[in-house]
Amino acid sequence: MKNQTITTGDARKVILETIIELKSGKMDISRGLAIAANMKGLNDSLQVEVNVAKLSLIAASVGRDFGEVMRLGQKPIFEGQLIDNDEKEE
Repeated sequence: MKNQTITTGDARKVILETIIELKSGKMDISRGLAIAANMKGLNDSLQVEVNVAKLSLIAASVGRDFGEVMRLGQKPIFEGQLIDNDEKEE
């Protein structure tokens, strides 16, 4: 498995790698269950991000502006991470 998970897209890769390792028998089931429990919390957070993007699009269609919604699936998971020479997120 990849050692560093930086973006939400990377987190999806961890889920797929976990499934592959469980299926092949390379990962203990209890470890897979622990990863799944943690990914559930992350998934809930990502769903909120998607819902905000949808709401922003709906609001824009009726003349309201919530600001720019961007980088879905690429947003840093941990505070202060840099992606592609971006400035630190506040």
